[in-house]
Formats: sequence, C-alpha cells, structure tokens
Amino acid sequence: MRPLEPRERRIVALAILVAALVVVYYGLVDPIIGGFIGRAEERSDLVATYERNQRVLAGISTWRAEADQQTATQSQYAITAPTKVLAAENLKQRLTRLATQVGGTAQGVTDLPSDTDNSVRVRADLQLTMTQLYKSLTRLENEAPYVVVGYVSVVADRAVQTGHLATMDVRIEVSAPVRINQPTQP
Repeated sequence: MRPLEPRERRIVALAILVAALVVVYYGLVDPIIGGFIGRAEERSDLVATYERNQRVLAGISTWRAEADQQTATQSQYAITAPTKVLAAENLKQRLTRLATQVGGTAQGVTDLPSDTDNSVRVRADLQLTMTQLYKSLTRLENEAPYVVVGYVSVVADRAVQTGHLATMDVRIEVSAPVRINQPTQP
C-alpha cells in the first residue's frame, strides 16, 4: 500500500474528527441534554397533576353536598318498590288515578317491555277533553316521582263529527326508573 499524500491525510483526519464529534455528541451530549429536557417535562407534568389534585381535593366538600342532596331527592326521580312488577303496578295506578282526578276515564292500562332493567314502561288508553289532557300532562310533568312520556297519541274523531270539542281518545306511553327496595335483614 502506498503512503497517503498530505491532502488525503487531512481528509482522513477530518473524517475521523467528524466521526469522533458525532460519537461524543450522540454518546454524551445528547443523552445529558435529553435527560434535562425529559426531567423538565416530568416536572411540569407533576406540577400540573399536583394542581389538578389540589382542585379535586378542594371540591370534595361540594361533591359531598351534591351527593347528599341527590340522596335526599332520589325518591323524586324513581319509583321505589320491592319488585319491578310492583313498580309497574304503582305506575299503572298512578295513571288511572290521574285520569280519574282530572275528570277523564281510563279505558285500559297495560305493561310494556322496558328498555332497561331498572325501569318500567306503561301504556294507558284514556278518554279526556283537551283541558283534562293539559292538566294530566302538567301533573305528570310536575309531580314526583317524575316520569318520561314516550309518546302521546290523540284521536279527536268525535270533535270532527259533532263540530265542537268533545272527549278524545288519548294513548300515552310513560316510563320511569325503578329503585328496588332491598328488604332489611333482622
């Protein structure tokens, strides 16, 4: 092999120097700087987590008060009964009683399959006037336990035939959540 010329020696020396600098940078400088950056990100994440946890801890008393209020008012939002069948019966009686109290008549009240395990659904066929229908819907909307009206269907054939407001056939579907009372053990 022939000896390298001075120009070639300088090129090889520069290549070795560049390689040494790359090795030093990626072997020492980059990991150290990357460690600093990584630890700074961890610190900022920990500070953000700490601040969020402080806000959560500060809100516990508010959450406790809201939970107590919800516990106190949960009977307004669900029918409480020992079984789901009794809850459906309770809802049927409520609709029958409602129709009677506003001056209408209940033709029939039947169970329907419910959408969820913790709810009941009932359909009632009623005969009501327009005023009685308004009163019924207002009472359903404002009296506890609150219910969800799935649909209301009104047939006013007699009003068309006689030319004045008469009783209407009303079909209403109502559902309500159920809270099962567990019997207490002696």
